[in-house]
Amino acid sequence: MAASESPRFFPPLPPRWSATGADAPDACWQLALECGGDGVWDWNLLDSKVFCGPRFNALLGYDDGGFGDDADAFVKHVHPDDLGRLRQRLSVHFDNECTPFSCDLRMRNVDYSYRWMQVRGQLVERSADGEPARIIGTLHDINQWRHDEAVLKEQLAATVRLNQQLEGAQVQLVQSEKLAAIGQLAAGVAHELKTPIGFVSTNFGTLERNVDDMLALIAAYHEAASSPDPANALQAAEARYVAADIDFLREDLPALFAESRDGFDRVQRIVRDLKDFSRVGEQDWQFADLHRGLDSTINILRYEIKHKADVVLEYGELPEVWCVPSMINQVFLNLLANAAQAIEKKGTITVATGVEDGKVLIRVTDTGCGIQPDILDRIFTPFFTTKAAGKGTGLGLSLAQEIIRKHRGRLSATSVPGQGSTFTIELPLSELQPLAAQPDATSDTSKPGDPGTNT
Repeated sequence: MAASESPRFFPPLPPRWSATGADAPDACWQLALECGGDGVWDWNLLDSKVFCGPRFNALLGYDDGGFGDDADAFVKHVHPDDLGRLRQRLSVHFDNECTPFSCDLRMRNVDYSYRWMQVRGQLVERSADGEPARIIGTLHDINQWRHDEAVLKEQLAATVRLNQQLEGAQVQLVQSEKLAAIGQLAAGVAHELKTPIGFVSTNFGTLERNVDDMLALIAAYHEAASSPDPANALQAAEARYVAADIDFLREDLPALFAESRDGFDRVQRIVRDLKDFSRVGEQDWQFADLHRGLDSTINILRYEIKHKADVVLEYGELPEVWCVPSMINQVFLNLLANAAQAIEKKGTITVATGVEDGKVLIRVTDTGCGIQPDILDRIFTPFFTTKAAGKGTGLGLSLAQEIIRKHRGRLSATSVPGQGSTFTIELPLSELQPLAAQPDATSDTSKPGDPGTNT
């Protein structure tokens, strides 16, 4: 056989493959594929003979063509773990040759190492009784691609792990910032608790004395009723009645009870607001009333705000919003605390809410010192702060912006130096909103009473 001729183990291709001679079709498709870097193979299924082109041999390191010329040689070079998949793909293709045959598998090199290869083929002949007779195909080296894919998967897995760690760190950072803010507000909250507890305690002292006087008066009348000298005993009881000033007690006792009840309600409200605000570790998404969150946050900031600003509430009609309430409350806290700190003497903080273009808007506007234009774009940068050392971490606004981003919203700021600033929160309405509007969509639809227009 001439050096330019290709080895032949079986009859030529069917007439649709023919060109100008018996060997021309095989030589042409073999040359075209091998010039493209793929090895070619031709498997006669009737006698198990396999022709492997020069490029096929070279891909596996058999430059001398020593790969073998039968199906057993091919099978011995396939990794044992991949044989089952190879047979399954061939079986599917043999049942219906219109189904492409392609299989990625590991094949053994001449040095007994394995490389990833992609085997592709097409059944081109069947025997007289319809059994598969001949399949031709290509061998493509995908080892580098597989290696790169494994590296990318590992990098992706590492990125996922890092993102999970960052998310965990972010949650911890948010909670740390929240706890730090609560720590700074502890004195104010303590004062807010001290005032109602103080007058309730005083009222109980007064009530205790009044009850003692009334019990003594009842005892005096009881003694008068059973005394052998009723006249004198009744006169003594009347004197005790005058001393007890019962007419005054009739007016004072209801007022004492009402004032004490109001004190207990104030304490209960402060405790409830603290509980609603600082639900550490709660990360559940749910529909929430943002007005309730604003009211709770304003109440726990009351002591810090009331000496510096009047809070004006311009609440519009808001649907319940799909969010993590504790995280949104953290944003409210940062914005309201910053607004109060921006006011040097006495000013106004206006909280306005509404719905525009399918978004919930919350605006916090103060009449404070404002923000200079050259730093306005930097206020959301982590650790950036204009406060003196030890007065702020520089994390409040950056965490607030990250929380709003997590809710697919936007936090922006505008400011006029010397006149004040406005921070705007935009939160999208959820596609679940119609469900939230149903009466049984939420378990608690009650809202706290309107705190009024000023704190």
